[in-house]
Amino acid sequence: MLFLTEKDVKRALEGHNTYQEAVAVVEQVLRQQSEGSTFHLKRYTMTHPKYPGHLWHNIRILPGMVPGMGAAAVRVYSGYRGTNRSEVICLFGWSDMEMVAIISDYHLHAIRTASPYGVAAKYLSRTGSSTLGIIGTGRYARGMAQAVCAVRPIRKIKVYSRDPENVRKFCDSMRDALGIEVSAAPSGREAVRNTDIMITATSGNTVVFESGWLEPGVLFMSLAPGEFDEDTALRSRVFLSGSDQVLGDTPPRKPFDTLLASRKFKPEDVAAEFCDVVAGKNAGRQSESEIILYESPGMGLLDAGIGHWVFNRAVQKGLGTELPFGEEEQ
Repeated sequence: MLFLTEKDVKRALEGHNTYQEAVAVVEQVLRQQSEGSTFHLKRYTMTHPKYPGHLWHNIRILPGMVPGMGAAAVRVYSGYRGTNRSEVICLFGWSDMEMVAIISDYHLHAIRTASPYGVAAKYLSRTGSSTLGIIGTGRYARGMAQAVCAVRPIRKIKVYSRDPENVRKFCDSMRDALGIEVSAAPSGREAVRNTDIMITATSGNTVVFESGWLEPGVLFMSLAPGEFDEDTALRSRVFLSGSDQVLGDTPPRKPFDTLLASRKFKPEDVAAEFCDVVAGKNAGRQSESEIILYESPGMGLLDAGIGHWVFNRAVQKGLGTELPFGEEEQ
């Protein structure tokens, strides 16, 4: 069995086309999901008895299979927020389900989380989208910016965070990575103004913008539960990946939990399961002026696809450490 450390993963992902490849992998997984050939279970969350319903104090498990890619994996992680991250992908050989790798999943998870939003930008934003607004500056915000730039001709990024130093670091990093204009916005409102694509990528559970900021034609993509209010969902055409996960998550995913409870929003109000848009079964954007909302939760089939991809890259580069595992005692 191969063990891939964070250092191994980063080395495996070195190169100029990392996000283009990752977005393409996720697009392939979504097409197969639409075909009905993939398998995944909703994320199972075991909460800490002292912190029931808390977003962080828990253990979470996501299994998934993508037979068309020969990929099967389980992502296991906890809500631990210290420096020694507690999240791995366990990857299995397709023919016999032997565990072939344990992959440290901190750096890689940011890419896996971001890549569906690159696919969404490809299918749900206006074709000539050139300006991206972001609220949030962490690893997911950086990944989502790169995923969007992999599929759209973005020339300008505006970013806002409450911490000016985090904004400065984000701008410097993304200028180097993307070679385009990246500037600090003085407020969340200014980060969103006159943008083709808007992203919120924060720690979640707090509304970070006003519904009225959404302008005609914008694609709004949210990362974490609770970043937008009910009015935002109600004035948008809503596309979801894994709608069963988004609408039935544990803990409940705001604001859909209260919208469903009040029946202001019903499962059939989802415009389409996003994988069916990717596969061409359902329409995506229908006009240049409509506001579209997209959200993607964690799904085990995405971890399987991305885990399989990085494993193959690592093997090609001779990375990782072979570990004796599960061997019978002689």
